[in-house]
Amino acid sequence: MNELLDVFAGRYDFALTERLTIEASTVDTYATMGRLRGGDLRSPALPWARGLPLGLRPDEDGPAFEEILLGGRWVLLGERPGHEIVLGAAGRFWTPLPRWHDITPGGFACYNRPRSGTIAVALAVRASGAGSVLTFETRVRVPDPVSRRWAELYWHRNRSAAKLVARRLLDAINGETTGGHGPAHR
Repeated sequence: MNELLDVFAGRYDFALTERLTIEASTVDTYATMGRLRGGDLRSPALPWARGLPLGLRPDEDGPAFEEILLGGRWVLLGERPGHEIVLGAAGRFWTPLPRWHDITPGGFACYNRPRSGTIAVALAVRASGAGSVLTFETRVRVPDPVSRRWAELYWHRNRSAAKLVARRLLDAINGETTGGHGPAHR
């Protein structure tokens, strides 16, 4: 389904996918998603991070997933208008003090800096019955084997919290699209 995500992040070490069926058209849903096009996941149109419980991470050994989403140097990797938006960031984001590196869409797929990795986030929408299925997918790639072990430890400790954050983002898009009146189904 996330064809463009496959172009930029076809190879990955860790992934997370969450879906939400909403009672809104793909056109309206995509319009809400499009507000993230600038790469700022703190968009005032989507105040999804408000109300998140503090301490979603099990310890202080790395940033919480929402901190990665809110603090990363995101760039728009690509867009399939009406269907999918893909953002990407690069750096060492699984450590207590993340270090972000500048990246371009052209350099994302082949990024290979030691002790660093990439994270891609795709938001996609497709028609389903009278509504839409909204998908959030993130893929992480860490080419350096030693760093991959550290990133793997981080990912496994934080995966459950990351799912909650992804669901909150999808819920926020649903609320913004439907004015808070449209039921949603996982």
